[in-house]
Amino acid sequence: MISERLKAVAGMVTKGKKVADIGTDHGYVPIYLVENSICSKVYAMDINEGPLKIADKNIAIHGLSDKIETIQSNGMEKLKDNMVDGAIISGMGGDLIVDILSRGKNIKGINELVLSPHRRVDLVRKYLLENNWEIIDEKMLIDSGKYYTIIKALKNDEKLHMYSDVELKYGKILLDNKDLVLKGYLEKEYLKFAEIFEKMKANKSDNMQEVENIIYLNREAYRIYD
Repeated sequence: MISERLKAVAGMVTKGKKVADIGTDHGYVPIYLVENSICSKVYAMDINEGPLKIADKNIAIHGLSDKIETIQSNGMEKLKDNMVDGAIISGMGGDLIVDILSRGKNIKGINELVLSPHRRVDLVRKYLLENNWEIIDEKMLIDSGKYYTIIKALKNDEKLHMYSDVELKYGKILLDNKDLVLKGYLEKEYLKFAEIFEKMKANKSDNMQEVENIIYLNREAYRIYD
């Protein structure tokens, strides 16, 4: 029922936390968290009524209606102060995750985030570091042929060191650990954009700077593995 990606997301949550799963869809992560004794109380939140109705059915089938509460909410807007101490946001773009975090930044009590952006992970890392969230762990995995990144961050009131452009794009922790999944991603990304660059060059395109920058950052990251 639950994908390897969602298992990895749930596995990042600190045991004993009371969490909100923002954009829960069909409630698979909350069910996994409770059934595996990671959390005793989870709020499954989604902006759409349809997925929440399916989530309610799934939760009832597993006999967990007393431990998982569904709430229709646009992002974190229905969360109250000290209602949860952790939040999960996965399955959406980095720009949307940043928007949700920004609109919910004044909610008290949240001290842990587990995030899995589908794209623009660099925006999420940048937001976290600029808003006193210390990135303490990252995981990269392949699920159904696609690459996914999962970030765990804790609230930290101290001024945090900003990442370099390479670290923002690919993840300082992943680079420091010479993560092998990231290495495979870098190789695949380089081949893709090198081909794009050659086609643009042949067509004498005027807009090559963005592709050149991606290739540059990619090669800078790959040097770490040498």
